Amino acid sequence: MNNWNIEIKRSETALAHEANLDEWLTPTIWVIEPRDTCLVLGKSEREKPFLNLNYLKEKGINLTTRQSGGGAVLVAPNDILWVDVFVPQSSNFWENDITKASIWVGGIWHDALKRLDVASYLYEGKFERSRASDLVCFAGKGPGEILIDEKKILGISQRRSRLGARFQCALIINWKPEHLIGAYKDTSVKDLTEVIDNAGTSSGCKKNSALNAFVESLPVI
Repeated sequence: MNNWNIEIKRSETALAHEANLDEWLTPTIWVIEPRDTCLVLGKSEREKPFLNLNYLKEKGINLTTRQSGGGAVLVAPNDILWVDVFVPQSSNFWENDITKASIWVGGIWHDALKRLDVASYLYEGKFERSRASDLVCFAGKGPGEILIDEKKILGISQRRSRLGARFQCALIINWKPEHLIGAYKDTSVKDLTEVIDNAGTSSGCKKNSALNAFVESLPVI
């Protein structure tokens, strides 16, 4: 549809993050269907010293690291819609400015959510950190991300290579922060449980409906 190459990938979370950017030569959408529940750390792994590894093991939650920055994201198969968008530099959609590129991708999601009557807004400001954003991705704001009442429903991370950019998008279908809360211990963040609990919210739409609306909102090549 719309001349985009759209593929569904069923994979362990760690394997999906290892995909090589050189694999895409045309504008491509990967719909990732994770087979496991996994806590995904940012590239810097700032979160690692504060993790409660015993909790993760007890709950059967895997641990991996992505190739972009930011805090941790909990990948749970039934609770998020995970879509990767790859835009090659040779595409008409290429944008050199990292901020504008993220806002462009977020704008597609915002249009999709409008189709589903989700009352949200597109954040177009600068990166906004909070006292917990080094630990939890959704505790901060980045250009192109989408919020409802100051609570994030869509997070975007961006990774670039000489060939193009990969935007990893996570739309919250069901906000269940208990595993994120349980994953941390011995941090200096005041009221961390409350901060994490209020960082995100459910988008209020079904997974398949959100995916269909996103595909329908993709610009024509």
